[in-house]
Amino acid sequence: MDINIGETLFIIVGAAISISVGELVSWFLVYRNADYKDLVSRIETAVTKYNKEKEQFVKETNAKNQEKRLAQIESQIKGLNYEMTFKKMISNAAVAILSIVTINSIGNYYSGIVVAKLPFEPFWILQQITHRGLNGEDLTDCSYIFIYILSALIFKSNIQKIFGLEGPKMPFGPGGPQPSLFKQ
Repeated sequence: MDINIGETLFIIVGAAISISVGELVSWFLVYRNADYKDLVSRIETAVTKYNKEKEQFVKETNAKNQEKRLAQIESQIKGLNYEMTFKKMISNAAVAILSIVTINSIGNYYSGIVVAKLPFEPFWILQQITHRGLNGEDLTDCSYIFIYILSALIFKSNIQKIFGLEGPKMPFGPGGPQPSLFKQ
């Protein structure tokens, strides 16, 4: 079975366009607003304050007051992060709908068509994505959905980096800081 490189490139370009439009929608609904910029500024200030307090924690002997200040700043950062998530919710829903429409549109045309050949046989979890909608037993055949997902992941992160749409960096994960960081 011959693979048409044009079809594969069409899927990649479709993913790039879909992600670009999605990020444009996000910029229009969220990132360009003064509220968002103010929130990012407040988060960055709180993170800087948190990092300074954490550095001083090792130097100071008054651990109780230090833990209270760190806990206070942590709760402030968590609250600001929650507010950020809420502001992005409508944008994320719009981008999700756009992605679903794009995947469905591409899927209507490329259903059952092999668009790439993998140089390896994927493990069982990936087989569900790479071989989705294809007939046959050759698990190195690749469907449109795998190419679209990979392209979308690559383009989304790069577009966000290029245009500065990543958002502020948090000093700890979504679950909060690990207790072992503060107990000595």
